[in-house]
Amino acid sequence: MPALPTPRTAATLMWHDDNLNAELLDLKLWGKGCLQYQIRQTGDDVICLIQTGAVWQVVYAERGSVQNVLFESADEAHACAAMVEQIKNIRHDHLVGFFADETAANALKQVLHHLKLLHHADQISYKANEVRFRVWVYGQDIFVVQRHFGEQLPLQQWPSMSERIHLTLTRLRQLDPFDVFTAIALNPPIESAAKLQSLEQQHKISLPSAYRTFLLEVGNGGHWERLETYWPIAEVMANNSAAVWNQPLCAFVAQLKQSGSHDLITVSGNEFDHFPGLLRVADWSNRGRSHFLTQAGDEVDMQQNTKTTMLVTLRTYQRDEWLQNFLDDIQYGLDRIEAFLTFIRSGKDIADLHELPNHASTPIAKLLAGTLKLDVDPNLNNAQLMAMRVEIDYKIVQWRIQNMGKMRDNFGFTAAQAERRAQRILSKP
Repeated sequence: MPALPTPRTAATLMWHDDNLNAELLDLKLWGKGCLQYQIRQTGDDVICLIQTGAVWQVVYAERGSVQNVLFESADEAHACAAMVEQIKNIRHDHLVGFFADETAANALKQVLHHLKLLHHADQISYKANEVRFRVWVYGQDIFVVQRHFGEQLPLQQWPSMSERIHLTLTRLRQLDPFDVFTAIALNPPIESAAKLQSLEQQHKISLPSAYRTFLLEVGNGGHWERLETYWPIAEVMANNSAAVWNQPLCAFVAQLKQSGSHDLITVSGNEFDHFPGLLRVADWSNRGRSHFLTQAGDEVDMQQNTKTTMLVTLRTYQRDEWLQNFLDDIQYGLDRIEAFLTFIRSGKDIADLHELPNHASTPIAKLLAGTLKLDVDPNLNNAQLMAMRVEIDYKIVQWRIQNMGKMRDNFGFTAAQAERRAQRILSKP
């Protein structure tokens, strides 16, 4: 493949409506979550940009045949601008759920509502005497759904909370291999419920329901950013007493359930390691802090405040709410990475990253090398990166060429197609 054009100033790499060609238009529309379009070919019930001889046309096509010419011009940029005007008046629906069970569709709708994403649902006849329940989101919201459920959409079965944790954690590890935002290293789950039940019977410690699910389906302890380290079940059993655990809940925690979420209590020595009705499950890097569960599945954190006082925080959860806490931790990291990806898909240059909140001190080189898999030294600091911004922007455009747009899928992205596309994008004045 011939060498790509020499990189120019960063500002020339942005795609504005009045400075587009067909290839840049494709990247722009895809980056905005547009769906109902085709570039350089016709499609089914979509707006298309095609070239016929020296004339560029914006057309409406059905089943590959042109039904209506909406605009035509010998000027490619004018045709692209007209295409943008047509596309922005269309609602771009993305199918994110396709279920045999209406309960699963309702569960997805509840999550989308929680995420404040506009959506709609319908149902269709499917094969003989079958019904499918569909859920849709619009435009760029598809990228938010991918962040939460992975790219294999639409969902056809509703994942359990544990499955959602693994789906999201897998995506986080793919996008953040340098642990820029969240460092999580779980041990594999316990092999079987029978093995866990045997341990409970042996030690006379019956575990809270959500915690049992965590051990069996999420992980048998390990490093978790917000709590440093969850103990494996063997350590939990070794560091707790059945006699203490099986007592009624200590009075100050019972009072917290009625009066509020945190309080100061008086302690002496290392008494905070063991309290009636509390199971210690995690170790913190600073020894003055402990993490417990109640038999009802509530979390109790104790942090040494002075030599004689301890700050106690109580969080009350239902079963799935407790597991949701772990999912939220992962999503926090992915949310910031997705903001970075949205920025990259927008066509802006690396020098404009100051527009992103919470990225001023983020090692952007690690995101470029890890999330985009660019050939960038991940150890560069932000100042060094900005000094190389022309070269970096050039690499980002190459990433866009390889990863964005419908033309990549339409043409199979052969070496010849890729080269032609790259030349037209990078040589744009």
